[in-house]
Amino acid sequence: MTDQSALSGRIAVITGAAGDIGHAIAARFAAAGAGLALLDLDADAAGRLAQGSELPPGRSLALGCDVSDEASVERTVAAVLERFGRIDILVNNAAALTPLAPVADVPAAAWRQAIDVNLTGAFLMARACLRPMRKAGRGVVINIASQLAHVTTPGRAPYSASKAGLLSLTRSIALDHAAEGIRAVSLSPGAVMTGRLTRLIGSPDEVAAALAPGYPAGRIGRPEEVAAAALFLASDAAGFVNGSDLVMDGGYTARSVRPRASAGSARDSGCRCRRATSTGAPRTGRADRARSDTRSGGASRPAPCG
Repeated sequence: MTDQSALSGRIAVITGAAGDIGHAIAARFAAAGAGLALLDLDADAAGRLAQGSELPPGRSLALGCDVSDEASVERTVAAVLERFGRIDILVNNAAALTPLAPVADVPAAAWRQAIDVNLTGAFLMARACLRPMRKAGRGVVINIASQLAHVTTPGRAPYSASKAGLLSLTRSIALDHAAEGIRAVSLSPGAVMTGRLTRLIGSPDEVAAALAPGYPAGRIGRPEEVAAAALFLASDAAGFVNGSDLVMDGGYTARSVRPRASAGSARDSGCRCRRATSTGAPRTGRADRARSDTRSGGASRPAPCG
């Protein structure tokens, strides 16, 4: 079976589809023969993706969805089933990233936002999609986690905790539904070159200069690499992969000692996103993107530190 036919005839639901990583996964799945339900808080952005040249016409459905809202999730999944009649693959890719703050200073609202979107949102989507998967006797749930589910950096408590919880949810889905022909896996990228990083830090060269030294590979990841890994996990080639996490972080979590950061950068050179903040708050302009970056494609892209 080639990549071009790996998902032939299957229907994949992708949340946070309008972001760079969601877009890359959608394009790779479409090239492998899948029909797509593209979900995003920004319905217009999802619609533009569905109409793009990378996706075959007639095989994509774009829908607005707030994954943290139970009614929105149930309504959206019902619309997917009405259109396609089945769901074979779910990619939980939507996420929220909160401002940097030490635990003692994290607002309760920021904590709830990260948990509601990154963890509860994945649970609500999985629960709704597992029902038709059970009836079909097969299915795959892919949860996009993060290297920060395994390690963390200063100021990332809500995000790291929510992503660590996603690993546990993945194992629970796998154990609860393996006998029904359903697999659940997670994928933990490190920092990935996306529009979010360039907005936070600067040009791609500036992003690479800030973050690449923290990775043994000497660079950060690319959206198409995450998409290729997701395709493998969704395909029959990964049929015996269940309940586990694929870490793709250029070796970041493999070493115990990080290189010293230069003066003025973050304490951990693997996460220099503090350069893009002032006193732990987002740079001017990021607050205006809160809606598009929360529960949608904007936040589906990993944080600067993964």
